[in-house]
Amino acid sequence: MKQRQAAVAVVVAAGAAGDEVLVLRRATVVGDPWSGHIALPGGGLEPFDASLEAAARRETLEETGIDLSQSACIATLASVAPQAPAAPLVTIAPFVFRYTGDKSIRLSREIVESWWIPVTEFRCEDAWKSTTIVTHDGATINVRGFQCRGHVLWGLTARILDEFLSRAAP
Repeated sequence: MKQRQAAVAVVVAAGAAGDEVLVLRRATVVGDPWSGHIALPGGGLEPFDASLEAAARRETLEETGIDLSQSACIATLASVAPQAPAAPLVTIAPFVFRYTGDKSIRLSREIVESWWIPVTEFRCEDAWKSTTIVTHDGATINVRGFQCRGHVLWGLTARILDEFLSRAAP
């Protein structure tokens, strides 16, 4: 089976208490391994996308209404891949964008909730806890997760945000 390529956007915007990052909760869809997960906007590379960065911009617009066409890509993070044996074969390229437009989110069929989370919240050690989750295939696993508005942000998204936080100015 061929490895798919995908891209996500770490959308950073100014907020009342400093920089904030856009985080989403994906819709529940049968057969989707990331169904209901807390995630960053993004998705698969399409043949018409000029690059993975273009895919991240397109997917963000499609999923949230946030238009990154005038936003600078300020960093490219290390690509990540799922670690679970039953996970899809996909490599995900994360791009960090500095966004200065309207922060209103237009929910789509793929997204059921969204939040602008202050970077300072991600930096609070007590926000990251060991927690038990049930995976899409019914397995129960213990993960390190960020407690996000009643949900757990973990896995690929946590790994991407870890790198982002290690590079971002305090």
